[in-house]
Amino acid sequence: MPQIETEEQLKEWLDTQDWQVCFAIGVRAAIRSLPELMHQVDAHRENSSAQIALLSSFRAAITNAELSTLPPREAEKKYALDEDSELGRLIRADETALAVLESVLDSLFPAASFLDATLAQRPDWGGHVPTYLFQQPLWHGTTGIVEFLDMWQSFEREFKSHSPWCFWCHWYQGFLEGKPLDWELQRRVAQIDDDIWDAGPEAVAEEIERIKAANMAEKLPLAETIEVNPETSKFRAVPIPVENAPLMSALLTQIADATEDALQGHNGLTERSGDIRRLNRVITRYGNDPQQAELTLTSVAKSLSRQIHDSRELPDNEDNLALLDAVKDGVRGIRANHPEVAANREQLAQQALGELSAEDKQVLEQAQPLLTAISEGAMAEDFAEDIPELINDAARPLPTGAPALPGADATTRIFSRVSKMALLVDHAKKLAKTGAQTFDSDLVKTIRLAGLTVTTIGGVGAILFNLVQIGLRILGVL
Repeated sequence: MPQIETEEQLKEWLDTQDWQVCFAIGVRAAIRSLPELMHQVDAHRENSSAQIALLSSFRAAITNAELSTLPPREAEKKYALDEDSELGRLIRADETALAVLESVLDSLFPAASFLDATLAQRPDWGGHVPTYLFQQPLWHGTTGIVEFLDMWQSFEREFKSHSPWCFWCHWYQGFLEGKPLDWELQRRVAQIDDDIWDAGPEAVAEEIERIKAANMAEKLPLAETIEVNPETSKFRAVPIPVENAPLMSALLTQIADATEDALQGHNGLTERSGDIRRLNRVITRYGNDPQQAELTLTSVAKSLSRQIHDSRELPDNEDNLALLDAVKDGVRGIRANHPEVAANREQLAQQALGELSAEDKQVLEQAQPLLTAISEGAMAEDFAEDIPELINDAARPLPTGAPALPGADATTRIFSRVSKMALLVDHAKKLAKTGAQTFDSDLVKTIRLAGLTVTTIGGVGAILFNLVQIGLRILGVL
């Protein structure tokens, strides 16, 4: 790697690189300049031209950033690049890479600095270069950029919470730290329809909330349908049909018998034990719900195995081992007869759950009565039990000294359902704008009768989307 100290030296080096390297460098340079436009919005709150300029620049930056991380053919396919477009032509022909860089910069705005310290300081690049570039901090040190940082920090203070610019603050902070938001989420935002972008920051912010809810619903798949009961105007979960009902009944009977045996004598388990409470929930509530039964039994199997074989909190005697075997048999039997549940387990196994912050625990605790009030049946009961369990599990240190993490079954159930509820509310709001009949008024009435302070469907939606935000943080998407 040659020493690069001037803009001319950088241009000469870029002329030898492929288009994606230049593209990524150009995008980073452009993103550095965004605080200038942020400052205009911050200083002139009512200036619609400044808002449009910032939103357009955010759109160009997120689109080009995501595009630069894709292989050429995939970029062509995802963005349907026209054969005659300059970008499409350059990608296909891999022509002079500098032209791509200049095109990117021209389409955005003047860069704060052409030079990128990452280039000069990097070791030998391995893997995909653009991805490596975005994993580096946007700035190295503060020399010469204090004014830019001041403008960014002022904008963040004013707009990070409860504003149309909330997502963009998180998005910019990710690039600033070299920790970009989930690329799939960025791709979906970049592909928002033109008419929504043209409608302004508020419309884009609403669509981003919908995208985030859909993203989380996909990351936490459950084989069930969330719907609104037309008779009660409350949310409910409709499970998939049970396949091979006699086998399901036999599996649950085996688990019930093993649970009863384990509670006798000195086996270390009591009716108050978390695993026993979960098993009782499966036995009494999930007999016709293979997805929730598998979800809970998998969690219990992992917990019992850890306590018996790793931490030795429970003796590895006949009763405890028989209970563990019965639970594992239940998991295997459900997956074998319900391919959709088995497929969901494979996807859920890939999700790494993070910690709940103190603020997130408080939000969940405050949301519990609302979620219970607007739900019915097993789903309302699940919210009433899952949220305290999630908060308490996350607060209780593990015997190994490892950081406390939220329970996988409770986390999946809560946030998968919340995301689908948020999408239903969003759809209802859109229907209401067209004059179509929705469940708005009945749902609001239900909340008032419950003695809660939320009195509008918009308020319900805001709370649900706030919970989606927490779920995405746990999943590491935000």
